[in-house]
Amino acid sequence: MKKFNSAVTLGIVLYLASVGAHATLVNGSVLNIGAGSHFELELILGVFTPTAITGHNGIILGTTQLASGSHSGLANGAESPGIDNPWVFATNTGMHQTISPTNVLSATGNTATIDFSGWAWTWNGVPSINLGGGAWGANSSGVANITCGIDCGNGDTYTLYYTATLPHGDPSGFGGVPYGLSLTGTISAVPVPTAVWLLGSGLMGLVGVARRYKNVA
Repeated sequence: MKKFNSAVTLGIVLYLASVGAHATLVNGSVLNIGAGSHFELELILGVFTPTAITGHNGIILGTTQLASGSHSGLANGAESPGIDNPWVFATNTGMHQTISPTNVLSATGNTATIDFSGWAWTWNGVPSINLGGGAWGANSSGVANITCGIDCGNGDTYTLYYTATLPHGDPSGFGGVPYGLSLTGTISAVPVPTAVWLLGSGLMGLVGVARRYKNVA
C-alpha cells in the first residue's frame, strides 16, 4: 500500500510539472500591450500610416471586450475590460474592441492563432467598425498570428500580427482600406487549468481511500 501511495503522489507531481514545462497560450490569458504596439492604414497606395497603441487591460483571451462610448478606457461605463487606451486618428478618438470572443484556435510551442473575427473599432461616434475579415497579409482572414519568446507562458514576451480590410460602405468613410495590427508585450497567464487540479485532487482522493481501506482491513 505504501508503494501505491508513493506512486500516485509521484504521478501527480510529474504530471503537474509536465503541464508547467509545456505552457501554451489558453483562454483567460492576457496579452498585455507594450511599447511599440500600433495599427496602420494604407490611406495612400503602398503607404501605411501608423498610429501608436497603449494598453488598458490588454486582450483577455476567450472574452468579448466592448469599449465605452465615452472612450474612457472602460467597458460600458464599468471598470474593465477595455483593451486599449483612447488613441487619436484623423483628429478623432477611437478604441479597439471585440464583438465576439477572442478564442485561442491553436497553440503549439511558441506559436498560436487567435480568433479575431470579432475584432473592431469604435471611432468618431461610430459604435462599431468591423475589422474581422479581409486579410491581406500572412494571416488567414479573421485570424491573428502570435509568436512568443519561449512558450507563451506567464511572463513570456509575444508579438501579434493581424491584417484586415475595412468593409466597403463603412460609415467611417474608410471602406476598402487595408488595416494592419502589430502588438508586442508580455503575457499574463492563467493558473494551471482547473481540470488539472481536479485530476490531482481525484488522485489524492484515491490515496485517501486506499489508506482508509488499509486501516479498516
